Amino acid sequence: MKDFKDKVAVITGAGSGIGRGLAEVAANNKMRLVLADVDEKGLNETLDVVKNKGVEAIARITDVSNLNEVENLASQTYETFQNCNLLFNNAGVLGPAPISQVSREMYDWLININLGGCFNGIHAFLPKMQSSGEDAHIVATCSTSGFIAYPMLGLYSASKFGIRGLMTSLRAELQGSKIGTSIVCPGEVTTNIVNSTFDGAMEQEISQAPVDEAADPKALLEVAAEDAQNTFPISPLEAAQAIFEGIAGKDFYIFTHKGYKRQLEEISSEYLKAFDRSMFQ
Repeated sequence: MKDFKDKVAVITGAGSGIGRGLAEVAANNKMRLVLADVDEKGLNETLDVVKNKGVEAIARITDVSNLNEVENLASQTYETFQNCNLLFNNAGVLGPAPISQVSREMYDWLININLGGCFNGIHAFLPKMQSSGEDAHIVATCSTSGFIAYPMLGLYSASKFGIRGLMTSLRAELQGSKIGTSIVCPGEVTTNIVNSTFDGAMEQEISQAPVDEAADPKALLEVAAEDAQNTFPISPLEAAQAIFEGIAGKDFYIFTHKGYKRQLEEISSEYLKAFDRSMFQ
């Protein structure tokens, strides 16, 4: 898909960060927009931004971890615009914490939003996209953490590894159809995701635990960023521009930063060496 004008884009997590960047780039391409987020204030701000660009847009408060709400979002999309050409399953949370202090409640919260939200989007929209017979594309926001796992980000990495697996299977299933797929693997983007923490009792337990300054979530994200070679933070708008370029190029993997290539090469090398040690052919 290279001609985005008048096409319909659905964006979850549109209230801030990469979601807002995607909305701005989509509006610059004269797309019609359906914006979704749990943050009503941020969602309305994004709606104002895109409407000021002269495009048709609606906004719906949506919890992507709730299948019924995502199905309602799909129904409202097709009632309003009769189509969905670009589906951005973008909503996500970080929830940094050591695995030893993670409760099942916190696990369900993060996995249901990040991985569950991606599944719910596919489940609610894909049949309708297939029935339309038009060119379409499904994009999931993964992460370099879908390839590289860092301390304190175990749940986040698990969800992003899961998204990579889900989308890779979907890519194979849709081979030869009019629906393309991509996973977005951003490096360091200036968003507020570090503030997306679990609000339940577990958060209090974590905050009452002995504090190791080296395990501070923001500090760990800095470590992850510094681990990349010759890289630098980019804005959500710049990330969105890279994403749209990847969609136009029919890329499945859309990386925003070259600096993480070394880590992926090292991980791949470890896999290959492990195969050499296998006992059986």
